[in-house]
Amino acid sequence: MPTAQRALAAAPAKPKRTLENRINDLAWKDWLLFQKSFFHLADDESLYGGLIQFFTKQYAPEGRLTRVMAITVSDERPAIAAHGRMLFRETVAPADIGQWHYDETDFTLFDFIVVDMRHSGAVLAGQAAEHAAHVRQFLANCRAVLKEDGFCVLLSQEVTTDAGRYPLPWVLSSLARQSFRLRDERIGLLAADDAAPTYVNVLQAIQEIGPVHAELPTLHVGVPAIREQWVKPKPKPRSKKEILHPAKFPEELVQTFVQELTEADAVVFDPMGGTGSTAVAALDAGRRAVIIELGDAWADIARTRVADAGRARPERWEVLHGDARDAAALIPADFQPVAYTVTSPPYWRILHNPGMHVSDEGQKARQAKGLRTTYSESDADLGNVKDYRQFIDELAGIYDCCADVMAPGRVLTIVTKNVKFERAQYPIAWDLVFKLCGDAGRFEYAGTTFWCQDDVGLKPFGMGCDWISNILHNYCIHLRVRG
Repeated sequence: MPTAQRALAAAPAKPKRTLENRINDLAWKDWLLFQKSFFHLADDESLYGGLIQFFTKQYAPEGRLTRVMAITVSDERPAIAAHGRMLFRETVAPADIGQWHYDETDFTLFDFIVVDMRHSGAVLAGQAAEHAAHVRQFLANCRAVLKEDGFCVLLSQEVTTDAGRYPLPWVLSSLARQSFRLRDERIGLLAADDAAPTYVNVLQAIQEIGPVHAELPTLHVGVPAIREQWVKPKPKPRSKKEILHPAKFPEELVQTFVQELTEADAVVFDPMGGTGSTAVAALDAGRRAVIIELGDAWADIARTRVADAGRARPERWEVLHGDARDAAALIPADFQPVAYTVTSPPYWRILHNPGMHVSDEGQKARQAKGLRTTYSESDADLGNVKDYRQFIDELAGIYDCCADVMAPGRVLTIVTKNVKFERAQYPIAWDLVFKLCGDAGRFEYAGTTFWCQDDVGLKPFGMGCDWISNILHNYCIHLRVRG
């Protein structure tokens, strides 16, 4: 063998780069599976075990065993295994929540806290509505015994009252933002699709940078509009024209709601019609359809798709190019009043995030194919609004305009998602409901159906260094026009 070849053969192999796991002791496969934002809930032991093992290492950096606190706001004591950590248990009566504090005066701060509020929802709903300061104080006291940067998880469920479903998890997490930063959420699904999911809201002991409500509004709630609390539609592949749009939602999802909420020949409306998915779904279900689309290119695609779905009966549909704020003037009289409105607005500025995957394609992949990565460059496009509060206000204004073309008692479904930006969670779904269903709003909250996407691959966001989930659940929030 020549000298040069012998030297090359003898050269040591370049060491493989190893990724340090600073969060937990899990294998990478288990880490990735935990990043999925919805899961099927088996039992309390596996729920707590998954949380403890993901959010802590067995040993703290200084060599001691990790300290975990489990607080149950009820008389229930769920089965919990310590998984090699030091586990502390506290039980708090719901009526005493404002007075609770950890009574040890000389102790090491906890590394992780789980607060379980699932078994006292009705009482807590009253506390949150009438004595929000008590709940805030309780959560502040939890923050006081948690190490800086430590994680705290709130477990809760919506509460069924005489009036309807009260979104307690949203209220609790919004109150918690006075003391914590809201980082993320996971949704635990039971086998029955009409059973209340468990919200796993993830907080961190760092300063909040997202929008914090000084006071939460009084919410108007009503009878749930839809029986299902979660669905997993299986959408068919997108056509070449449909894939041009960066964020199309599936007709199969819309049909679930159209069939349950409308009768034959009823008018279905989408104020942000995109490429016409709502209209296609409505026509296929034997309804009439009218949509408004701001972008002329998307409106043209929608007309082609809807014409094919409507076949030889153009009197059953309208695709209008314009601004949804002018809905009452744009929609022809014979399509008013609207029986049902369903739409998916921009998820704020999510399409401007260069790391965001859109459907099953990344931004870079779409750019490489010459496809759009945003809806438009228009100033009227809410996907281009930079300020979050302005985005919520303008979006709520559009839905108020939708109420103008709907009769009292009719339902508006908004398909949206809580999004992450700069390591904080921006709860679009919650803030829209707070805005639209308060005393000054025109709607009542009629429940949520989660659209769970099992057809999207997982990405290793934050692997080894931070908690960043793959958000694969969308909120379908149902609102009913108040009389």
